[in-house]
Amino acid sequence: MTTWVQDQRNHGNRLVTAKANNGWNETSDARDKNDHHALDMYSIQTGTASDVSFLIDFLPSYLYPMDEKDIACWVVAGVSLGGHASWIALKNDKRISAGIPIIGCPDYLALMSDRAAKSSVPFAPPYVPKSLLQLIHKKDPAYSPYTIADETNPYFGKKVLVLCGGKDKLVPWTFSQEFVEKLEVGTNGKKKAVVYPECGHECTQEMVDTMATFIWEEVVIQ
Repeated sequence: MTTWVQDQRNHGNRLVTAKANNGWNETSDARDKNDHHALDMYSIQTGTASDVSFLIDFLPSYLYPMDEKDIACWVVAGVSLGGHASWIALKNDKRISAGIPIIGCPDYLALMSDRAAKSSVPFAPPYVPKSLLQLIHKKDPAYSPYTIADETNPYFGKKVLVLCGGKDKLVPWTFSQEFVEKLEVGTNGKKKAVVYPECGHECTQEMVDTMATFIWEEVVIQ
């Protein structure tokens, strides 16, 4: 098994504009408030999901230029924004057979409408333009046929491990729960959700261990 790790767009070594990572009311300083929060966050996570597919296109040739090995399957995992991106990548790319979104959310509008209310920001232009809503309705996992038990469902036949914190206030489990409960993966798929009651918005060692066990049992030894 080969693992690659990458920074989210506009994070870590890929940082371009720090303010674009801020929320609507990040601090009491108006200069730090990001009116484009909904747009910036969605562009970052959808862009990172596209990066995953781009890497899947080219990594085999870089890793095995003499065709020494064939890639048997692809798995995506991510934390927080990476969890959001994992849901999207798993939906968009048929080559990805398993995904582990950690403290992420598959329903962007549910998450952000609540965040807007808590930030006293109207869920309307200029904070949430109509064009952004149209894009979300077109692209977001929550608007895919994820409950259908056939190949029109992009998650059908895939293996999904969802890890969340019961005390997570930034990305509450409640905004993922309905999606996860209704998610249809079929008899060849696997769906498992673990909510850690005492965990907040964090990736704990227990979560990492659960992920490792899932990958071993559902991917490596299959």
